[in-house]
Amino acid sequence: MKLFGKHIKANKIGVLAVQAILMFVLLSGCSKARTDIVNLDEKNSQNNEAGQNISEELTVEEDQTTVLEEETSKDQALPQRVIALSKSNAELWVLAGGELVGTSEDALNIEGIGEGVEDLGDMDKVSLEAITALEPDLLILFGTEPAQKALGEAASEIGIPVLFTNIDGFEDYEKVMKEFTDLTGRDDLYEKNVVSVREEIDEILKKVPEGEEKTYLFLHVSATKSKAEKNDYFASEIFNSLGLRNIASDDSSFDELSMEAIVSADPDYIFVVPRGNEKKALESFDSIFVNDPAWESLTAVKEGRYTLLSKDLFGLKPNDKWADAYKEAYDLLYTNE
Repeated sequence: MKLFGKHIKANKIGVLAVQAILMFVLLSGCSKARTDIVNLDEKNSQNNEAGQNISEELTVEEDQTTVLEEETSKDQALPQRVIALSKSNAELWVLAGGELVGTSEDALNIEGIGEGVEDLGDMDKVSLEAITALEPDLLILFGTEPAQKALGEAASEIGIPVLFTNIDGFEDYEKVMKEFTDLTGRDDLYEKNVVSVREEIDEILKKVPEGEEKTYLFLHVSATKSKAEKNDYFASEIFNSLGLRNIASDDSSFDELSMEAIVSADPDYIFVVPRGNEKKALESFDSIFVNDPAWESLTAVKEGRYTLLSKDLFGLKPNDKWADAYKEAYDLLYTNE
């Protein structure tokens, strides 16, 4: 409709131009009095001013249209139909001010997710057909999970934009949130959920006392397997920055967890986080390790430093609660001694 209006105004300018030319021809062929010429000149001047005003009006409208087109283009560049497969990725996008059209079943209860979000089931078993049915303009996946990596590659081949995340520490969280808030245009949420969290963490780290470095072993336990986490696990960064040393890092004896390896290393702290069904996971761990007579000989056990950690803060990526994870770890190490 705006373009149609401009076309009409452009025609008006053309009409005025033709009128001016005809008037000029008539004047050149006539021998009228000077006063008539002056009067005609005044009329021409008025007509030119009118034409100029119309031209100026057209120029202003064109400028406004340019702004509107730029704003529309900007809005279209922002992802409007986003799918995030995993609780962590879905939460990151929501924390950045984004909305979702679909996510995995484990993310449906996160705060602020909104209504009408499609449940796509297990994050590692979502089909490409289910993804394409929602017509996403952005798909957020873990780059370190084989099933999600394969899904992302397949989606990218058919033209769906894919963004892979990999968070092994707070700095990775900072980078991902910067990218997400740049997409959503919510710098205020970056300040709230990243900058202020970083400041809290820095205050905690300032309180870490200097002294003898103690060791720890961080274990993930499930009903079928127990695993020692090395320094590439995000929670290891927390304990390392609080003055501890991970005995499993760069130690091949912990590639497959055994009682012999734990006894040999004899860590000062043992941290455990269950996966899956917590009751079954701990029952399995107890039957293999805790019920072994050698367990009681460990320094961490004898000195009361065998601890079951919060799954929300140390089993799942804490996202905007990174400072809470640091504080809980600090209190465990230095406040309760």
